[in-house]
Amino acid sequence: METATATHSRLSILNRYNVSQIMIVKDCAANGTPVSRTPIRKLIGNGIWPKPTVAAHLRESLNRLLQEAATPEEMEIMLKDAPVNNQVLVYKNVLDVLNKYDLSQTKATDELTQRGTKLAISTLNQILRHGNWPQTISKEQIQENMRQWLSQYATKEELETLWKSEVELTPYPEKKPKAKKATKSKPKLEFENLEPEMLSQKSMKHFKLTRHPFENDVRNEDDLFMSDQQVYIREAMVQASCNGSILAVIGESGAGKTELRKGYLEYIRRTESEMRVIEPLVINKKRLTAEMIFDAIADELQLTNIKTGLERRARQVNTALKNSVKAGYQHVLLIEEAHDLNKDALKYLKRIWELSDGFRNMVSIILIGQPELETKLSPSNYGIREFVNRCNVVKVLPLGNQLTDYLAHKFARCHVNYQSVITPDAISALQKRLQGTVSYGMNRGSTIQDMSYPLIVNNFIVKAMNLAESLQEPQITAELIDDLK
Repeated sequence: METATATHSRLSILNRYNVSQIMIVKDCAANGTPVSRTPIRKLIGNGIWPKPTVAAHLRESLNRLLQEAATPEEMEIMLKDAPVNNQVLVYKNVLDVLNKYDLSQTKATDELTQRGTKLAISTLNQILRHGNWPQTISKEQIQENMRQWLSQYATKEELETLWKSEVELTPYPEKKPKAKKATKSKPKLEFENLEPEMLSQKSMKHFKLTRHPFENDVRNEDDLFMSDQQVYIREAMVQASCNGSILAVIGESGAGKTELRKGYLEYIRRTESEMRVIEPLVINKKRLTAEMIFDAIADELQLTNIKTGLERRARQVNTALKNSVKAGYQHVLLIEEAHDLNKDALKYLKRIWELSDGFRNMVSIILIGQPELETKLSPSNYGIREFVNRCNVVKVLPLGNQLTDYLAHKFARCHVNYQSVITPDAISALQKRLQGTVSYGMNRGSTIQDMSYPLIVNNFIVKAMNLAESLQEPQITAELIDDLK
């Protein structure tokens, strides 16, 4: 039993807001949970809460009658020592849709306000997680305005079951910070990379260069250096585009993925004129949604009067794709920086890939990203297994033993013989410096990792050229490579 002070406080709060015991009885009855005056009188007069089921009804009624007026401190007094409610009315479908499309309750209340339904975030939370509806706004108005807003994101099936309530044994979990996982020893790369440096005008004059061999150097397809491995990857991209497949091209930063993409696009333009390449231009790929992807497809297909609502838009795009296929076109969705895509975006892509005309997929998908994408596409990532199982992966490898060919090509495009710039011994020394060591932890050994990616090679050569010019050396030598810092 509570103290007289706590009991008096409860009674004072009810009197302050003109809430009588009979009003609580009527409110419970109006909401389908009839409660007699006896448990109410015991709670207010003696501070004794009834059994949990009845206590749940009283708590809901007090929330409805007081939440618009009472302060949080007063509500805490009113509900002090209330039994834990083990049966909570939850609008789980609404919560699931909000979570699925990354929509916050703050965003929801803002949208409802624009539609003439002004709700506090706490009130919306009470509705969704406890089924406590306010008295000042009709339940139907809130439901309809919420449904109208979510029709931009949710499917037809999700909208039909949006306000289906569920009784759960425990409250629907609030979002909690993720617990920190125990840190594990991760592989550690040891490699001495150098700070980027500008190629000086003196160095360019020293080596008889009229333009920078590595900066803004790709102006047409002939400027691209295509190693044997890059030719293989480009062909894999072309085949995926033509066969309606899903392909992920994965490489380190500076491995040449962007140049490979440019070469692929130019090759497609020249050899596959019926191929339509669709590239969503959203900068932050973490926020890429199905709606944005459909917009990109609609734009490529030159659709006008785009329908609102994800379901209607999907049907419109599906029809347009079928018409385009019948006209002899193929379609490939090309997404760069794909390592930023979240799980939901990958699920959307799988559903878009499934759009078909008979036995034929109407959209191929090519993802280009850094090694984090490979982690996301791991078979252990159970949540997107349907996408992972259908996605082929190719990796952009370092230059390796084609380092000399790469340098020869770059300087030849500037009309300079690479041998007048760097000696064979210096190239061998550079290959040694471009070897990193991957350590796997104490007593677990290590391996050598080749770091001869184009961006790193370019950086080393530029610094070596500047150093050679400052020492008035006619060529880059092995000693100069060893002295680079």
